[in-house]
Formats: sequence, structure tokens, C-alpha cells
Amino acid sequence: MLGTRSRLAAAALAAALVSIAAPAQAAPATLVSAGPGILVADGAAVDVPVTFVCDTDPALIIAIPVVQLTQRVSDGRIAGGGGNAQLSCTKKAQTVTIRVVPNAMAFNAGATAASVFLQTCSAQFQCSAVIINTEIVLAKPADAGLPPQT
Repeated sequence: MLGTRSRLAAAALAAALVSIAAPAQAAPATLVSAGPGILVADGAAVDVPVTFVCDTDPALIIAIPVVQLTQRVSDGRIAGGGGNAQLSCTKKAQTVTIRVVPNAMAFNAGATAASVFLQTCSAQFQCSAVIINTEIVLAKPADAGLPPQT
């Protein structure tokens, strides 16, 4: 009888230690939307707005959105690049504009494949991530600059 009690106590202690030692996983933030993108300097970069909310877990303090774009531009050639940002979580909807710089070829106006990755972390480095693969439209900017000099 004493052996059975000892084994039960050991099993209960082991279960308690496992539950204490296993770190809690942070709840992922919600990735709300991405795009449309605005071409910068004739496609030398693209500004992509990303909207997210990290209020699912009050312990979340850091958000790192990453945008990766891939676009067929001409003769089967591919323009691609990425960009990221790092922000503090505000527990409200946040929109950040991420500048995506192409690796070799400029982006064109039109459809592009986008992968948007959002990692959020707590102060104890408990992190979670969410990713969406989507298609966004790249557009030329509205004429907001100065008129040409004559």
C-alpha cells in the first residue's frame, strides 16, 4: 500500500513539474488586411499597408509584420522582395506601411503575390505567428507631388 501511495505522489509531482516547466504559448494576433500597394519611384519599391490587432493576449508587447512580394514583370522574369517593421502592441487595430524593396527587378502596376507574416511576442519571449498568402494590387501613386518646373 505504501508503494502505491509513493508512486501516485511521484506521478502527481511529475505532472505538476511538467505543467510548470512547459512555457505557455502566446495567443496569435489577428492579421486583418494587407494592401493595396503603392509603387514608389517607378517600382524601385512598394509601400504596403498592413493592418493587425494584437489584443488576443494582453501579454503581447511586440509585433513584427513582414511582407514578401513576388510579381511576374516581363518575359517570364520575376520581381521579388521583402520588408518588415517592428512595433509595440497597442491592443487596438494598428496599420503600418511596410516598404518592400525588390531584389533585382522593379515592380510594375498590377497584381502581385503577397505573403504577409506577423509575429507577436510577450516580454518573456513567448511568440506566436500567423501568415496569410494572398494577392494584392500594386498601383501608381496619385498625383500629389509638385507640378513640373517650366
